[in-house]
Amino acid sequence: MQPGLALFYGAIAGISVALIVLLVVRERYRSQLIELNLERSKTDAILESVEDGLIVLDRSGAIVHINEVACAILELERAQVSKLDLRTLGLSNRHVARLVAARAISADDQGAPAEFRVFVRGRDHSYLSRELPWTGPGGESLGTILALQDVTYIRDQERQRTNLIATLSHELKTPLTSLAIGSELLIETPNPSNESARQREILEIIHNDIDRLRAIADNLLDASRTETPRIGVERRAIMLDAVVRDVCQGFALQAREKRVEIEVTGGEQPLPIWGDPIKLPWVVTNLVGNALRYTPVNGQITIAMQRENTFARVTVSDTGPGVDPAVMPRIFEPYTQFGDDSARMGSAGLGLHIAKEIVEAHSGRIYARSEPGHGASFAVEIPLREEPLG
Repeated sequence: MQPGLALFYGAIAGISVALIVLLVVRERYRSQLIELNLERSKTDAILESVEDGLIVLDRSGAIVHINEVACAILELERAQVSKLDLRTLGLSNRHVARLVAARAISADDQGAPAEFRVFVRGRDHSYLSRELPWTGPGGESLGTILALQDVTYIRDQERQRTNLIATLSHELKTPLTSLAIGSELLIETPNPSNESARQREILEIIHNDIDRLRAIADNLLDASRTETPRIGVERRAIMLDAVVRDVCQGFALQAREKRVEIEVTGGEQPLPIWGDPIKLPWVVTNLVGNALRYTPVNGQITIAMQRENTFARVTVSDTGPGVDPAVMPRIFEPYTQFGDDSARMGSAGLGLHIAKEIVEAHSGRIYARSEPGHGASFAVEIPLREEPLG
């Protein structure tokens, strides 16, 4: 073979090999591109299926992706916002401007979730903006993901609760004031010859309970004026066992009239705690009062006091009909009724809810156990006072 032909055939072979390599590389690239598009489609589908608004920002703050929910919240058109940053969009969009302002306040508040309100679908809506890191396979930062969570229902419930607390406290104050004046006049009136010491004791119990209720009503009214109303407590050095005995003494007359036995057990060891001298007695009063309300004639109520590890426990048990299992999961929710008897007995379904708030404000917990036909048991646990309050 001539040297020229050999070179020619060699060049043809080299070109063929190069073409084959190119074809293989192209197929691999095409396969990888299909896989990338498939993964991107999956990611887009996940982002669009989320109920919250989602905005993906790169490291410069430019929008990489925004789902339809976020577009609806911020009144944006997806095609017009790609690669734009939120600050720029906020110059011409009031909803985005509120988001940007809320994020700025959140940054000053050590990264707390930013909350903002916008008018969407015919009414004001409240949203929480939570920031999540967007990282690459190696852990490197690629940007930030903003999740916009609709908390409108939660805020509506909080406002209704605030209004309820304000209304209840206001409506309670007027009759309690009248009762307080009447009880003071009766106590200050010289004892007639036919007035027994027992009647005098009952008057003093009524007067003390009225003062306690007035203090709680004032506190509820103060709580309703705050942005996030919660029941506040005043922590003083008190003895929980003494509180329980005092409360039970106040129910002795009612229990005798109903022929219900109240038995107090335990308490051999003192139960020192940091507690509110007004609100904690109210909690025990509510639990014992509920037990007396539902315990039938010739029944029994047991109040057990116990010291265990670092907390004090008070358990109020009765021999009443028990609580319906369907009611137990929401026993401490507001307006929860135990059945038709609750309405006839004057229960609004708020006592246990308020008791739970008071106990939790003492860093404690309250829980219930019941078996239909075998009574109910409510337990309160409060941390023991081991060291001076600092």
